[in-house]
Amino acid sequence: MSLDAPFTGQLYLPDKALTTGTSPVLDAHGHAIAHVQWHFWTVRSRFEILDSRGTVLAEGGTQGWTGRQLTVRTPAGRTVVDIRFGLWRPINGATITLGSGRSLGVRQTSIWSDRNFEFSAGGRVVGRITPTTGVLSFRPDSYSFVLNSSAMTALEAISLAQALRAAVRAMRQQHSG
Repeated sequence: MSLDAPFTGQLYLPDKALTTGTSPVLDAHGHAIAHVQWHFWTVRSRFEILDSRGTVLAEGGTQGWTGRQLTVRTPAGRTVVDIRFGLWRPINGATITLGSGRSLGVRQTSIWSDRNFEFSAGGRVVGRITPTTGVLSFRPDSYSFVLNSSAMTALEAISLAQALRAAVRAMRQQHSG
């Protein structure tokens, strides 16, 4: 599976494994197509997207002194996903630009959970992220990402899901600390 090809289907993004700092990205059949490497000891919500052999495909983290921008880039510097979070409504007010230049809208679909997202392009829903575990589980941020149109590549989808996961975690830490 080429991660740079337009993608339609389902991806599973389990939460990080505390012992290794990585988590697999699985296709609908349960095959690992990529991995996410988390960086624990940083204030910038840093992470890397690795291919199945462990080669870095993209790396991301918050930008700027406010941390209201999260950008994912390839090692060569090409932007994969850029998210600028809104001031009063960080997720619902966010601006998402894919590496292709395409803009997406994002909406948090639950007032009770910060783990449900819906994406649209041109007023049409193109994908949804939903949790696959309970809030009080050991891995509360395990996601399923369903793309019902080829609005983005698999790499853009993985990067977008991981960027939102990192942003939500940072917001939780701000509110709890």
